[in-house]
Amino acid sequence: MSRTEVKLSVAIIALNEERNIGRCLESLAGLADEVVVVDSGSTDRTVEICSSHGARVVHQDFLGHIEQKNLAWSLTTGDYVLSLDADEALSPELQNSLLAWKSAPRLRSGERTSPPVPVIAWSMNRLTNYRGHWVRHGGWYPDRKVRLARRDAAVWTGENPHDRLEPAGEVARLAGDLLHHSYNDLSDHLRQIRFFTDIAATASSRRRPSLFFEVWARQGFQFLKNVVLRGGFRDGRAGWQIGWWSAFATGEKYRKISRIVRGRRLLAAAGRAEVRRVWICRTDGIGDGVVTLPIAGWLRAQAHEALEICWVCRPYAAAVGERCADVDRVILWQPGEELSAEESVPDLAVLAFPDRELLERLKAAGVPVLAGSLRRFHTWRNLTHGIWQSRKRSGRHEAWHGLQLLESVRMLPGLAKAGKALPRPTDDFSKWIHLDRPVAPEGWPEGCAVIHPGSHGSANNISVAKYGELIEALCDKSWRVCVTGTAKERESLDSLPWANEHVEDWTGRLTVDELMGGLAHASLCVAASTGPLHLASALGTPVVGLFGGEAPVWPERWRPLGPRVQVVVAEGVEEGSGLALTTAEIIEAIEELTATGAGRKDR
Repeated sequence: MSRTEVKLSVAIIALNEERNIGRCLESLAGLADEVVVVDSGSTDRTVEICSSHGARVVHQDFLGHIEQKNLAWSLTTGDYVLSLDADEALSPELQNSLLAWKSAPRLRSGERTSPPVPVIAWSMNRLTNYRGHWVRHGGWYPDRKVRLARRDAAVWTGENPHDRLEPAGEVARLAGDLLHHSYNDLSDHLRQIRFFTDIAATASSRRRPSLFFEVWARQGFQFLKNVVLRGGFRDGRAGWQIGWWSAFATGEKYRKISRIVRGRRLLAAAGRAEVRRVWICRTDGIGDGVVTLPIAGWLRAQAHEALEICWVCRPYAAAVGERCADVDRVILWQPGEELSAEESVPDLAVLAFPDRELLERLKAAGVPVLAGSLRRFHTWRNLTHGIWQSRKRSGRHEAWHGLQLLESVRMLPGLAKAGKALPRPTDDFSKWIHLDRPVAPEGWPEGCAVIHPGSHGSANNISVAKYGELIEALCDKSWRVCVTGTAKERESLDSLPWANEHVEDWTGRLTVDELMGGLAHASLCVAASTGPLHLASALGTPVVGLFGGEAPVWPERWRPLGPRVQVVVAEGVEEGSGLALTTAEIIEAIEELTATGAGRKDR
């Protein structure tokens, strides 16, 4: 039997763990002979921190907890392997136990003794820190884990995300705790719940959806078990919080399973195995369509290259979908029309606008999965998947609300990618908009300021007289101004300063695609919350949006998506004059937004 110290390898899997990984690696100092970290695409400093501690980092897209840990295990070269999560660290007592274990005599690979030594793996207690409190009840402690084993005599098994190391022999115990720094705040806990319930739901072999009362019963029992039967109440406030959110996680798992099972059944009944063709339906305004484009961008960004993404809209908004790099095909639809027999029925239709007639025609056409908001009677009755969500006064952006419609279907076959949570309300939604840059219309002045006075009554606006004052002020500041709008809108714009040599009338002259070309080659766009404002911003042009401060047409929901945006919010509405904004306020916003001399006629 050898008395020489064995080579100990440590295997870690990680993703965006810059807050934890350093503590984990520091606890291994003087103990590990090799550290292998399998990173699944961190965008923070995780890789940098690992490298600075001498760890070998290998990239691998996330395969699942079990698969990822088996890969990390297989990449080690030591006699024995200690497997850790990035948010774990060794307590001083466990460090001493491992140092003593490492120098103790034991069988080496290929050696034989009589009788043989059966112990080839070791377990340890895991102590979890929940938002600053070490939890010792509620089933969270001692939470014994097998984490150390001979490299050739153990494998990770279980059912994702509940992995376990399965050794081919006896297991002994090591003194000391594995310190688990799991949740720094509630957002950490909720993020983990989303991630683990995603994995558990997709791995489930359940064949029927859960009944409403079954889900609530499971949640109630989970709470009772953790707080009362397992003594979680003894951990005080932390114990009650853990019990509550553990119960919520149980409900979330079974709700997700139900959505997946229902989707699989519907797809199978239509003769389909998974989602391959998606229709995104937005059949109202042009600006509404622009802020809905992140649905297509997010789906494409999840590496769903096999998906065919179609954009369903009215004919006047076709250019929005045609210019989007994430859209494969644009399907036009008008009220009163049948869906074309030539169009292949999609596997999934997302109703970003709750168009009653279109929804009924999609259902009649046999679309297996229909997703959207359930807050209207006709959607509640006809949709197969949906969410309950109010947009009017939520204070969340319309783009976020649109993306949330995917929550009920994102784990269906063909779309499922566990752990790829939908964007948060604070995310930059413009990164999921990819519009091709059109050419400018013939005769369009490069670098001009576009003023779009109309709004079709869809948003509060300043008066035509104030637009006239704004145009004069811009001309005085050496801007060339292009006024856009429809031929119908032109009828109410006679009072604008058309005689000014620096003002050009483009109303009624442009198709939507030509308007997009003009906006893309402008240096400024000023408008209320209209299609041109949202198009300009999405194309990268600096924009100043004019808004009222009250729901529903307020910047919290309708702020333009783009890299250079200023909004001017009125304190109220003046009778007969629209939004209570002065020309000076708008000019100040323009000056803050634009670079000196940019877009002016004297360039």
